[in-house]
Amino acid sequence: MKITSGIYKYRNIEVPRGIRPTTEKVREAVFSMIMQWLPDAEVLDLFAGSGAMGLEALSRGAARCTFVESNRQNQKVLAANIGNCGAGEISSIAAKDFEAALADLAGRREKTVFDIVIIDPPYERTEYYVSAMSKLQEYGLIDEGSVVVCEHLYDNKLSDTYGKLVKFREKKYGTIGVDLFSVDNSEPFC
Repeated sequence: MKITSGIYKYRNIEVPRGIRPTTEKVREAVFSMIMQWLPDAEVLDLFAGSGAMGLEALSRGAARCTFVESNRQNQKVLAANIGNCGAGEISSIAAKDFEAALADLAGRREKTVFDIVIIDPPYERTEYYVSAMSKLQEYGLIDEGSVVVCEHLYDNKLSDTYGKLVKFREKKYGTIGVDLFSVDNSEPFC
């Protein structure tokens, strides 16, 4: 698997055993949808796995990415992929489950409000979408300018709203669905 565009284009991404990586086709489609929000963005990649989504964001102009990954083996592969891209200075890994990581991010002295949040848990864990979107709002980690990208099985439809997060775009790529959310249904500023 490779980064598809930007400064890390063609860099190899190792995929940890037992995870389902986002395909190049879906990554291309996602980043074409959110390209206008990428320059200098603060990105949060929940359930990072290999880190392909966050690294793709960095490759295409995001300023920083926080990768959240709880599995130790996946963390090793993720760290190697970040190193392979030379993205260590603009990346950080929260080596814990997503709920603990979100609580830690909220508790920082200088809390980051993320411009782009990528939520791509194991597809069978549909409850993670609800919990993650709830915690992002509760902890003030997103605002009106943020966009939340959710990848899921298309047949496992996500709600149109989660608190103040409202779906403003929905796409299907084979069996995969990608939904974009923003706060209060105001499409994020361009």
